[in-house]
Amino acid sequence: MIEIQVYYGLTGIPFDKSIKSDQIFLSAPAKELGSRLEYMKQHRGLMLITGEPGTGKTTILRAFVDGLFQLSYQAFYVPLSTVNILDFYRQLNYHLGGEPLHLKSTLFRSIQKAIKDFVTHTKKIPLIIFDEAHLLKNENFFELQIVTNFNMDSTDPAIFILAAQSHLRDRLSRSFLNSFNQRIYLIEHRKLLDIIQFIQTRVMHELPLSDQPEYVLASSIRIFDLKKANQLKEQLSLPDVLV
Repeated sequence: MIEIQVYYGLTGIPFDKSIKSDQIFLSAPAKELGSRLEYMKQHRGLMLITGEPGTGKTTILRAFVDGLFQLSYQAFYVPLSTVNILDFYRQLNYHLGGEPLHLKSTLFRSIQKAIKDFVTHTKKIPLIIFDEAHLLKNENFFELQIVTNFNMDSTDPAIFILAAQSHLRDRLSRSFLNSFNQRIYLIEHRKLLDIIQFIQTRVMHELPLSDQPEYVLASSIRIFDLKKANQLKEQLSLPDVLV
């Protein structure tokens, strides 16, 4: 990407993952996912988002979190999924602001108390995101099933979101995880977009963000391949790209 930045005299690297949330490109499927996330704000509970790497699961979640009304929601992002049961409890308790504890039973009480306190005392709905959830052990899904049981399973005070690769759906469909699968309120699967269609719509999105729109096309060489980038160049009548 450095040679593209120098060649076009850009002040930043195209498609950098640190892009501001309000500049993130939202395709039609991404907007649909955004609508489902808004729906979860009303109903709470557990949501599963699956998709292959690079389909924008975490990026869309970041845009969603950044758009939350900060006085009404408190977001927690938990990316470490390769943990045992006790570490699962400890890190969740840590993110929620609980005191350091060692026993599973006291950690469980601390986690549920923290969630209830957010809703009752600070008047904020906790939003807890588990990223890379396909790496969670089966036992952790059983524990999460228990953690999300409030008031004899009659209320959902928080929003829990699992973001995972597609194969997690196959695991959750197995009989021994059926009880956890039934607890999931909403499931959304992200599909890969058609490459040419994606680049074209992305170019159209990036045009207002720069006075050098050809940088988006040049970047597509690195992201996809030269042949498809040149096909798009002909469709949009843009200048030759850097070879």
